[in-house]
Amino acid sequence: MNALELFNPGRKPQPRMVRRAGIRICGIMHFGLNTFSGREWGYGDESPELFNPAAFDPDQIAASCKAGGLDGLILVCKHHDGFCLWPTKTTAYSVAASPWRGGKGDFVGEMAAACRRAGLEVGFYVSPWDRHDARYGRPEYVTEVFREQLREVLGNYGPAFEVWFDGANGGDGWYGGACEERRIDRGSYYGWAENWRLVRELQPEAAIFSDVGPDLRWVGNERGYAAPECRGCITPRPAPGSAGEPAPGSVDEANLGCGDVDGRFCIPPECDVPLRPGWFYHETENSSLRSVAHLVEIYEQSVGNGGFLNLGISPDASGRMHPLDVKRLAEFKQALDAIRVGEFVRGSAALNGGEAVLEFGGLRRINFVELAEPAAEEEKVTAYTVSLRSGGKWREVFSGESIGLCRIRRFAETEGEALKVAVKSALAPVPELSVCAALAPGFRRDERETLRHPDYRKLENPAVSGMEMVFELPEETELHGFVFTPVAGRPAGTPSHCRIFAWRDGEWQCIGGAEFSNVRANPVPQVAYFSGTRAKRLKFVATHLLEPAPELLCAEFGILSCSH
Repeated sequence: MNALELFNPGRKPQPRMVRRAGIRICGIMHFGLNTFSGREWGYGDESPELFNPAAFDPDQIAASCKAGGLDGLILVCKHHDGFCLWPTKTTAYSVAASPWRGGKGDFVGEMAAACRRAGLEVGFYVSPWDRHDARYGRPEYVTEVFREQLREVLGNYGPAFEVWFDGANGGDGWYGGACEERRIDRGSYYGWAENWRLVRELQPEAAIFSDVGPDLRWVGNERGYAAPECRGCITPRPAPGSAGEPAPGSVDEANLGCGDVDGRFCIPPECDVPLRPGWFYHETENSSLRSVAHLVEIYEQSVGNGGFLNLGISPDASGRMHPLDVKRLAEFKQALDAIRVGEFVRGSAALNGGEAVLEFGGLRRINFVELAEPAAEEEKVTAYTVSLRSGGKWREVFSGESIGLCRIRRFAETEGEALKVAVKSALAPVPELSVCAALAPGFRRDERETLRHPDYRKLENPAVSGMEMVFELPEETELHGFVFTPVAGRPAGTPSHCRIFAWRDGEWQCIGGAEFSNVRANPVPQVAYFSGTRAKRLKFVATHLLEPAPELLCAEFGILSCSH
C-alpha cells in the first residue's frame, strides 16, 4: 500500500472534503522578509532586522479578504528563506530575532485570531525547503526542524480547514553560510507519509493539499486555470524517470490539470494564482494587479471547471493590505455577486430517465449555466447535453463530458422557458443535479495582464548565441533595471538565474544579476533592478536554465530607464 492509499480511500469524497467543498474561494497570504527585501524567494541570508511591519493590522487584512469574497485564508508561516513568523523553538531565525514587537511578537497567532474574528477559516503552510538552515539536506532537518515546526503551528493556533504543501524543495541557498546548492530526493527525503500522518493527528478535519493530495491536488500551473473538462478524480503518477511513489515535488504533471475519467482517488484540483504578478508585495507591481475581468475569467476557469480557487494576497511592508488590493478584491466580489442577482434561477432536480429539467416559471433570457453533482457523492457524469426550451421546442446550447463539483459555462444570450440537462453516459446512476441559469453581466478583459512600468522600453532584434543575448541601443541610455518575459510552457531554455553586463571602457562589466524565482510555475515578466549606469550595449547571460537547451528562450526583453 502506497502513501496515498493510506490517507485517501478512493473515489468517494471523505467528510472533510465535503466540508471543504463549501469553500470555493480561499486566499494564501505571503508576508515575510521578502516583503522587505524585494525578493520573491529569499536566499536565506536576509537579516531578521529587516522584518518590522510598523503598522501591522491583522484585522484590516482579514476584513479586506472577507470583503473580497474569500471564505478562508492560508497563512504562509515559513517560506523557502526559512524565516519563521512565529517564535519557534527550532531555529533562531524567526520573528523573535526581529525588532518587531521588541522580539516578542507572534505574527501567525495574531493573524489567525484576526481571521476568526472576521469569519474566515484558517489554513497553514510551512515550507519544507529551508534555504537558511545548515541542517537542510540531512535527516535531522526533517525530524528536528520541519516536523517540529509542523507540530508547533498545527498544535498551537486552532483548527485548520487546510494544510498546504508544495514541491519547491532543494536548490541553492545560504544553508548557514555554506552558500551552495543542495539537492534532495523529493520523493523520499521528507517521508511524506509521516508528515501527512502528523497532520491527521493534529488537524483531523483539515484537507491536505500538495501536488498529489491526498485531499487536494495542485492544478499544475499558477495561472488559476483548470482544463475545461477537468475531473476531480485522478491517479497520480511518479515523475518521469522516478522509480518511487508520486510525492510533492516528484509527480508527473501531465494529468494534474485534467484528472482521469477512471481515476483511483478523489483529489480535486486547487488552482492557485496571485492577485499581483508575484506572491509577495512589491511596490513596483502596484500598476499590475489582475483586472476584475481577468479575475472573473479565472474564477470561471477554476471553480467553473470543477476546482477551487486559491488567490494569493500580499500585505505591504507596513503590515496592511494596500488600498489598491483592497479595492480590487472588493470589485471582484461585487462582480461575482452581480452574476447571482436578478435573473438567477436555481434548482435541485432529480434525474428522470437521465434528464433534469429546471422550469423558469416564465420566459427568461440566459447566457450562463452552473451545474453540480452532489458534493458527497463520487463524480459520475461522463457525457451530457444542455438544452433550452422555447416555444415548446428544445434546442441544445452546449454539451460536455464532466460536471463534478461545479461546471460553469457561458454562451450567447438566448431566451427560453426551461433548461434541460440530459446525462448521456455516466459511471453509475446520477441521483440528482444542481442546475442554475442566469443572465450574467459580461466582463470585458481589455487590458494587458503584464507588468506595466511607465519607463519600460522594449528592445528588439538581439544577437543570440547560446546562453547570451546582446542588444545594441540607439543611443547611450541611463539604465536602472530590466524586464525578462519568459516563453510560457517552455521550461527548456528558460533561465532561472542570470547576469546582465554593460559594455564600458572597452570591456563587458557586470552591472547586476537576478534569480527568476518560481518562473516555471508562474511565467510572468521577471523584473530586476540595479544601480543606475549608462550604456549603449547590453549583454544578458543565462547562468542556469530550468531545463537544458542549446539556446536560451525569451519572449520579450526590455529595460527600465528610471529608478524605482
